[in-house]
Amino acid sequence: MTKNKNDLKSLILSSIGIIAIVLGYFLIDFNALYQSFKGEVEFVTQKEDCNLHEKSCTITLQDGTSFELSITPKDIPLMKPLTFTIKSNNPNLENLYLNIYATNMFMGEFNLPIKNLSNGNYEATGTLPTCPVGDMNWNAEIRIEKLNETIGARFQFKTDK
Repeated sequence: MTKNKNDLKSLILSSIGIIAIVLGYFLIDFNALYQSFKGEVEFVTQKEDCNLHEKSCTITLQDGTSFELSITPKDIPLMKPLTFTIKSNNPNLENLYLNIYATNMFMGEFNLPIKNLSNGNYEATGTLPTCPVGDMNWNAEIRIEKLNETIGARFQFKTDK
């Protein structure tokens, strides 16, 4: 009789645990949770009149580090290789990533390693996914982690279908 009660308790507790996990999966915003663990970043965003489809854009961070980003090909096609060329006044930056994500729909997050080509020239390559909705807005971010703060450059661009 005691064994049956213990089995019933175990079954009930297991069921409650499974229900809690399923509900958590659907109710918790894991992307927001993940972002909160990254900590606050003070971003500087490119000027609104700069269009990466036409020319490179430059951002100067709070510490004086500048980044000039250009994307080729200029039409920024989806599902084709893209080259992100970065020039900086700091030739010794290490462990940099170009974090790219869509802002008007979750399309995933793409962390592209940035290669130091020397003399302040850096490069990253990657491919953006296609979306049947089209007209996607994207952020491309570069972060510099310092001892007491994280600062970053946020470049913005759009893609068609």
